[in-house]
Order: sequence, then structure tokens, then C-alpha cells
Amino acid sequence: MLTPNEIRRRLRRDLVTIAEAYQIGFESRLYTEAEYENLKQALLQLRELNMKPQHMEQLLAING
Repeated sequence: MLTPNEIRRRLRRDLVTIAEAYQIGFESRLYTEAEYENLKQALLQLRELNMKPQHMEQLLAING
């Protein structure tokens, strides 16, 4: 299980430029390795789609 701080640290290590571009909020709970890997894959897909952070915010606002 991973804490929010551990996830942030690993994202910075694994996805240096991508992780800093997106402001990701985490609930105060433990996360599984699978949840971390899913988040990492989602961030990589956003980068592949050239989805900028502000576009993601707009998309979430529309769907929210």
C-alpha cells in the first residue's frame, strides 16, 4: 500500500516532466500498487494525446 506522499514521490521519479505538469490531488488514504500503475498509465496517455493541464481542467469541469 502506498501513501499519497509515496505516490507523489514515485510519480516525480517515474514521470519527471509529466507529473509536474498536472496538479493531482490525493485522498488521505492508502493506495494499491495497481491504482498507482493506473494513474501512471493515465498520465502517459494524456501526454500522448497532447492533453495540456488546462484542457484537462476544462474537460473535468464539463463532465463534473
